Amino acid sequence: MYMKIVSIVFLLLFLYACENSDKDVGKAEMEMEEDTVQAYQYQIYTDTSTLPNQYVGFSSPKAVNRIAEIENEYFNSFQQSYSKYYGTVWGESASVRYEEDSSILLDSYKSEVEALGCKADSMHCTLYAMEALKAGLDTNFQVLERYHKEVYKEHEHAGWSVGYILAKYFDWKAYLVISKNSKEYDRCMKYFNKSKEYYVWNQPAIPLQGMYDFDDDFLEIDSLLNEHEFGWGFSEQGWHTWITRFKMLKECYWGGAPSKEYCSSGEDNLFSQIRFNDYYAYQSHIIVFPPKKEIAKK
Repeated sequence: MYMKIVSIVFLLLFLYACENSDKDVGKAEMEMEEDTVQAYQYQIYTDTSTLPNQYVGFSSPKAVNRIAEIENEYFNSFQQSYSKYYGTVWGESASVRYEEDSSILLDSYKSEVEALGCKADSMHCTLYAMEALKAGLDTNFQVLERYHKEVYKEHEHAGWSVGYILAKYFDWKAYLVISKNSKEYDRCMKYFNKSKEYYVWNQPAIPLQGMYDFDDDFLEIDSLLNEHEFGWGFSEQGWHTWITRFKMLKECYWGGAPSKEYCSSGEDNLFSQIRFNDYYAYQSHIIVFPPKKEIAKK
């Protein structure tokens, strides 16, 4: 009888311990889940502009803040789930049907984005730069579109086409930055010395305010860039379009993935920036700056 009572007591203690152990495990799991959710906090990858606008007919703070909005959404969503922005070339490769399950990666990604209440948005270098330009020009963007259609008909926006419109009709100032190693160095020198223009193949030439040697004039180039919160730019006849924010060149890589889940390497981010004087991907560049407000003399 005594042993029976002892057995019952031990059984009850065991059941009590198991019940509380389960509660402790469940509580620990819930705390871990809460810690995981709380571990990620929204980060500022691109600072917004806090400067007063210095330009005529263009707002650099609006342009910069639009880019900050895009980049901050992308990098935060990229880490946690899916950004609504993806590179056009990434989208082309993701549209290939997979034989093993007949699924399409692009369709799967778009479904995930729609489930988050967003619409997927394809992006490449010129589209990225145009987002900044639209925001900065505001109502003047419609005027730019009208001129663009008059000059280039149905041709899509390009670094050189928009650069020409800005310099020709909006009084933006264009500068050539070129290396002696550029394949178009001799031609650029010829056109600059003859008419102070940048030759664009089979298109109107862009009027220039000045020219800098990329290899020797880095201090002068830095000084010019630091005077401007925003610049529109393109490289080598328009192979690549980008923008500048003071001395930083900001670009969009059209092979960029919308999520770390889809990354094959550490170089698959959609957006990046680099100091202009350290940018060696191309050897000739055109930068176009908005006209500044005249400061009233006392």
